[in-house]
Amino acid sequence: MAEVTIKIPEDIKDIIEETSETIYVEALKEVARKRISYTQKRLKDLRKKIAAYETKYGKSYEEFSQSVPDTVKGHDDWIEWSYLVKVADELTNKIEKFKILMG
Repeated sequence: MAEVTIKIPEDIKDIIEETSETIYVEALKEVARKRISYTQKRLKDLRKKIAAYETKYGKSYEEFSQSVPDTVKGHDDWIEWSYLVKVADELTNKIEKFKILMG
């Protein structure tokens, strides 16, 4: 388990000291709700770009990676497509973590 340290202004210290851990859990859930929406939008945009490459080459990223065309354009597309797939996977994992946090 991780420990989280929060720095707060002195003038609200008294308010925070009187609250239970429940308020922190609820605050984290609210942050997760807001971040999941933004992250899902980013993932949707990435998936559109990935789909454009799949349409362009008529194959999945995995298939394309096995036979990258020996051209500058093919190589450039492979690098971009690799990045898109990597970031999409990371965002998918992040969304799953947000869902766990939200309960």
